[in-house]
Amino acid sequence: MPVVRNPQFNFREGFCWNNVLNPNARLLKVKLKSATVNDVGAMSLYSVSALPNAFFVSVLNSNLIFDYYREFINCTVNIQINDLRQIPIIIPNEKELDIIMTLFEEIYSLKKQDFSSKSDTKSFELIESDLDVAINLLYGIDI
Repeated sequence: MPVVRNPQFNFREGFCWNNVLNPNARLLKVKLKSATVNDVGAMSLYSVSALPNAFFVSVLNSNLIFDYYREFINCTVNIQINDLRQIPIIIPNEKELDIIMTLFEEIYSLKKQDFSSKSDTKSFELIESDLDVAINLLYGIDI
């Protein structure tokens, strides 16, 4: 008989990433995970706080966190759950969270559209840059 291991972790929304990253990649490439079964090919975590999963996706996909991850946690292509658990997460105030979530929603809606024109790509890159600035400010880095 098939057995579902740890059923409390299956069919939950969260965020996930591939367990092997391209060695030339510039980001961790974390994405939202819908309520599905987990697989070892895509590591998954879930928010246990009031913070939305999209906040964690935004933070983990920032250039700042990628640089921190590569320099201080793991420089290999394998991204393990315990690696990401070592990343310090700053709890935002309401205003910071609102800014980050607004930028996330803009990026998310652009990603869902077809990138058929250069203006869409430029808009995406500008919003992504604004999100990186917001994450830097959250971590007290004013560039």
